[in-house]
Amino acid sequence: MNNKDIATLYRFRVFSSIWSACFLLLWSTAVWAAVPDTPTIIVRDITQEVIHVLQTHEGRPFTPAVQQQIADIVLPHIDFMTMSRFVMSQYWSQMTPAQQDEFVRLFKEQLVHTYMIAFSHYSGQTVQVLSSRQIYRHPDVVQVNTTILQTNGLANIPVTYAFLQERSGWKIYDVFIDGVCMNLTYRNTYGHTVAREGIANFLQDLSKKERPWNKGQ
Repeated sequence: MNNKDIATLYRFRVFSSIWSACFLLLWSTAVWAAVPDTPTIIVRDITQEVIHVLQTHEGRPFTPAVQQQIADIVLPHIDFMTMSRFVMSQYWSQMTPAQQDEFVRLFKEQLVHTYMIAFSHYSGQTVQVLSSRQIYRHPDVVQVNTTILQTNGLANIPVTYAFLQERSGWKIYDVFIDGVCMNLTYRNTYGHTVAREGIANFLQDLSKKERPWNKGQ
């Protein structure tokens, strides 16, 4: 998947569908390579832990305590800083360090709140891991291709997770849902707002939309 391919994949989708698929990591039928700490094994481990939480609390209120359990499983594997730099594009270098920190926090809150809503509507979907491959070196980038197997006769959804190898290990920095790049979707949306309103007003508007995931809905 090169830059040209990524660019042609862009089209706008509702954010909730993106993050529903992004973090709906459930039981897989893949054959796992016996190499520790690879992206494929990370997906497997998250899958097993998240499905255990969802099944344990299925049919019960999706409480802040349950949300915290899931967040503790998933969030350490996501590079919100790299995502934020990509999403803000040329505007990132125009932001002060304080504005950069604020954006990372607000962006994380928005994404987490969205996928927590998706988790709260879990209805038995499963995931099949299809393949993984290294697409770049120095830095190392690996993509893991999966398919969400829907229930109730709905169409299955292809999902690709992009991992970047960092000093602390492999981290998710982008997701492609049914051919749509999540980071490009946000970058396009936010870029129009910043160009129209400026960075300070954009951050102020984003803070008004913030809905902390652990405060209930």
